[in-house]
Amino acid sequence: MPSGDMALRLSIVFSVAGFIALAAGLYEIDRREKSSSATIAANLMDMEQRVQILTDQIRVLSDQSAAQQTANERRFQALTTQIQALGGR
Repeated sequence: MPSGDMALRLSIVFSVAGFIALAAGLYEIDRREKSSSATIAANLMDMEQRVQILTDQIRVLSDQSAAQQTANERRFQALTTQIQALGGR
């Protein structure tokens, strides 16, 4: 498996785990009823920012993976052309 794909999958796993951890933290805060609505709003804003950062990271990794795949396809085509040229001799 190409390293780009592995990095993308690993990033997705970490982003989902982070989201679950944030949601569990918010649930615990709410359950204890120790936070005000302002704190909850701040926590939600923080969570939205983290999700946005993770989304941006996933987008970058996805773009890198697509670029790597395109480069690999070009290399494959070049090798195929060379093999065909050698076979035609």
